[in-house]
Amino acid sequence: MRVQRTILIMTLAAILHVPVSCQSSPATEISGEYTLKAQSVQINGVIINIADWPGCSVSVTALDGDMASVSIDSLLPGIDTLTVSADVSRLHGSSYSFATAAPCNVKDREISVSGTVNKGNLSLSITDRYGTPATGRWKVAVSGDGLAAISISFSSPLVTEIPLGDGSSVPVEDALAIVNAYIRSLATPGLEDLEYLEFSSAGYVNIECHGLSGSDLEPLAKDVIQYWTDPADSRLHLYLRRTITDGLGMEISPLDAALAYRQGNGNLTVTLDRQTIAPWTGELLKTIQGFTYDDYIQAGSPLGEITEEQFRQYSTMASLFVTSLSIPGTELNVSAELAPAS
Repeated sequence: MRVQRTILIMTLAAILHVPVSCQSSPATEISGEYTLKAQSVQINGVIINIADWPGCSVSVTALDGDMASVSIDSLLPGIDTLTVSADVSRLHGSSYSFATAAPCNVKDREISVSGTVNKGNLSLSITDRYGTPATGRWKVAVSGDGLAAISISFSSPLVTEIPLGDGSSVPVEDALAIVNAYIRSLATPGLEDLEYLEFSSAGYVNIECHGLSGSDLEPLAKDVIQYWTDPADSRLHLYLRRTITDGLGMEISPLDAALAYRQGNGNLTVTLDRQTIAPWTGELLKTIQGFTYDDYIQAGSPLGEITEEQFRQYSTMASLFVTSLSIPGTELNVSAELAPAS
C-alpha cells in the first residue's frame, strides 16, 4: 500500500509540474529589443511624432517571473536612457501589460511608465511631470531704477574697442554701458505686455502676451518649445524638435539652447553665455558674412541710415565678435532676472 501511495503521489506531482515547466513567465515572454513605431508612444496623454526622436527604442529584460527592467533610449528630452523596473502581467494569449509601481525621480522630474506588448508590438505610455527650479510662471523682474532686470557683459582679448560711425571708436566697457542702458529702456515698455512666461509641469514653454495673436511668433507660443533642466551643471535647455526646425528652414536641426540658470531670493536668473552659443558660431558667422548692404536696406535699415562703408565696418566688427566667442579668454553673458508672475 505504501508503494502504491508513493507512486500515486509522484504521478500527480509529475502531472502538476508539466504545465509549469512548459509555460514561460510573463517577463520572459516580453523580453527583447523593440523599435518604436508611429502612433505607438504617448507622453502625458499626447501621441508623439516618432520622427522627432530618431533611434529611439525600448529594451525589456526579465528580472523574475513578473518583474522586468525596461530601458527607454533617445525618447525623453534631456535623458539619454531611462531604466525602470516594471510589473508584468499576462492579459490574454500573446498580449501583456507592464507598469512601474511608483514614479522614478530623474533630473527634477517624476516619470511613470506603462505599456503593452501585443504579438510582438510594443505600445508605450509615459507620464513625465516636471518640478524643476524653472517650473512655474514668470515675468521679467524690474530693478530699483524701474527698468527691466536685463544685463549684457562682454570681454575678449580679440575685441577691445567698438568702432563708431564717424571713424572713431570707444572702449568695449563704455560701449556696453550705452548698450545696456539702451536695451533696458527699449525692453521695459514692451515687457508690460507680457502676462507670463511659463515653464509648464508637462515640459513646455508657454508665452501669454498681449499682441502676440496673429504674429509670426504665435505658433511657437504654446506647447511647442520644450525645456528641461540639468541640475548637474545648472543648465536650462530650450529645445525645438527636428520636424519643427526643419519646417522653419533652420540650419540647426534640432535646436538645443543650453542657458545657465541660478536661483536667489525667489527669483530665477537665466543667462545666455559662450556655452549656449558655441554650437551656433559657425552658422552665425556664415549669416553675417552673407548679409549685404542691400539686404540691410531691404530690412528697413534697423540701425538707421548708414553708408556702405559704415555698414562694412559694422559687419567686420560683428564677424570679429562672433569669432572671438571661440577663443579662450572671451566672456559673454546676456542675463535676465525672472520674478514669479502674480
